[in-house]
Amino acid sequence: MTRNCSGPAGSSKTPLPVVYNDKVPLEFFDFIFIDECHRSIYNLWQQVLDYFDAFLIGLTATPDNRTYGFFKKNVVSEYTHEKAVADGVNVGNEVYLIQTQITQAGGRIPAKLQIQKREKLTRKKRWEQQDQDETYTNKELDNSVVNPDQIRTVIRAYQQNWPSMFPGRKEVPKTLIFAKTDSHADDIIQTVREEFGEGNAFCKKVTYKADEDPKSTLSDFRNAYYPRIAVTVDMIATGTDVKPLECLLFMRDVRSRNYFEQMKGRGTRTLDLDGLKKVTPSAVSAKTHYVIVDAVGVTQSLKTASQPLITKPTVPLKDLAMGVMMGANDSDAVSSLAGRLARLNQQINTDDQQKIQALAGGLLLSQIINSLFNAIDPDTISQTACQLAGLPADAEPSEQHYQQAQSQLVKDAAKVLNDELINLLDSIRRDKEQIIDHINLDELKFADWSADVQVNAENLVQEFADTLTSHKDQIEALSIFYDQPQRRREITYAMIH
Repeated sequence: MTRNCSGPAGSSKTPLPVVYNDKVPLEFFDFIFIDECHRSIYNLWQQVLDYFDAFLIGLTATPDNRTYGFFKKNVVSEYTHEKAVADGVNVGNEVYLIQTQITQAGGRIPAKLQIQKREKLTRKKRWEQQDQDETYTNKELDNSVVNPDQIRTVIRAYQQNWPSMFPGRKEVPKTLIFAKTDSHADDIIQTVREEFGEGNAFCKKVTYKADEDPKSTLSDFRNAYYPRIAVTVDMIATGTDVKPLECLLFMRDVRSRNYFEQMKGRGTRTLDLDGLKKVTPSAVSAKTHYVIVDAVGVTQSLKTASQPLITKPTVPLKDLAMGVMMGANDSDAVSSLAGRLARLNQQINTDDQQKIQALAGGLLLSQIINSLFNAIDPDTISQTACQLAGLPADAEPSEQHYQQAQSQLVKDAAKVLNDELINLLDSIRRDKEQIIDHINLDELKFADWSADVQVNAENLVQEFADTLTSHKDQIEALSIFYDQPQRRREITYAMIH
């Protein structure tokens, strides 16, 4: 039997103590499964868990040190983000940075200027004179100081650059913006509507303080064309499934590594082409990845646990595959190749899969991807290194054996790669995408009715006749030359001189 112990947080009443109940004895359960165990094994629910004499099995995507301590570091099964991407359960991400002067360094307000002030709660505004010079840091933005142009600069940068993030799209991808406070969310929404030139339906707030029913708005965000952009503080940060979501715009920093991983998890859900086209009609393939638009440096701090799989986005797939086949074993190259193949695996059909299997010794593309990920997985490398060194599985291998093991794993994973398979994969990739040429401008050369074809043909015949007449002498000479027998038609250097 399973019990969800995540329960309501912050209860104001003191919970009743758990006492013995002969109807529910200590041995009532053999196993207790604890969902979201990184936060549901403490406080109110811990006494319940302590009451039963049962095996505790915790489930979480983001364990922290307390979680490992509670379960005595007994990790029964681990399923990493990279494995999930390789298996097609999740999609990977790419990071797009937006940096502004104010965002990074704050600003300065000189004395004696008329400035506007706003009450946080009522948002009532008033003007007054600044009595002294005041410098504010980026940490104070959208808390004690609001700079509308900083918000506008970030939103405008996103508005101008999203087409390059999602080439060929006609509508803005479903985007979730993380704001600092409810007031900050209101400022962002107003700016989004102005910069995109759209109405209220285009961008909406999904917070507990939203004017509209947040559950209804969230349902529309998940299933309908509008809203294209949702702004939230915490409500969609964890535990909410929005499969069509393809872009996360961070306008707030996050200190907690676990919380950040939970927030990123909103974009990892997979979705097939039919499902994506229901809300994003111009999509031409299944959801292959999502983009993190980092406007505050949230991805550049040490708290980030998982990194983008594709760290070499500018290197062509064919070059990556050829490099690994020829012996490149650095983690960036292998990870980028695996991530690129995982993206392709979301787009291929049955016919493509059969062609790949025929050239890959019967292996599925997902199996090739898994082998590549295993080749750069630290645990797998460590276990292999111990085997090479003749050490116990829980020993610490030397750096030399570790590097040797990684090289061997990459070499084994790359054995399946060959010229024909790489060319096939590259051909399938090119069939699944188009290049949008914004560089070369066209020029009109001819526009007329097809009835003039006859006239054009007559003109062409006349031009050819004129050419023959004007080059009569040369043609005559060539005729004499080619009338000679084959042996006398050879041209020598002496004849030329």
